[in-house]
Formats: sequence, structure tokens, C-alpha cells
Amino acid sequence: MIESIRCPNCGAIAERHHLSYLAQVKTQCEACDYLLVMCTRSGHVLESYAPGLPSEPRPKPISIRFTPLAQQPQSNNSRRDVATLSA
Repeated sequence: MIESIRCPNCGAIAERHHLSYLAQVKTQCEACDYLLVMCTRSGHVLESYAPGLPSEPRPKPISIRFTPLAQQPQSNNSRRDVATLSA
């Protein structure tokens, strides 16, 4: 019996073969070349191969320098203050 599963290594669609005549379960993935062969009687791993996955380069953080805003003189006219800030 063959069933489709997700690869435990890369997450792509993989195949799990239940080989009852050999008392084995074989899981293989074509996308990342993952292989696992286990004995169904003892649970021992008979053969395995799991290559590492290539990692994506992570973007470097952008450095930001905060500078204080220039102090505006205080006034009682709020319209003029808004106009000064938006200009």
C-alpha cells in the first residue's frame, strides 16, 4: 500500500510505502531526497538519509537613527502650530 503524506524534512508531498511482506515502512521524498526505512515489528530504523535544507538568506535589519525634532516655540494659537508642523 502507498499513501501520500507530507515530508517530515521539507513539507512537500512524499510517499509512504507499507511493505508488509518485508515488515517495513519506507518513506521517501523526491523533492529533498529524504529516505526512512523502518521495521514494523521492532520499530528500528533500518536505513535513513535526510539531507539538510538550504537556508534562505535572512534580510539584514535596517539601522535607523532617531534624531530629536527641533523644539518649536510654544504659542496659544493651535492653528498656527498645526500649520507649522504640516509645512
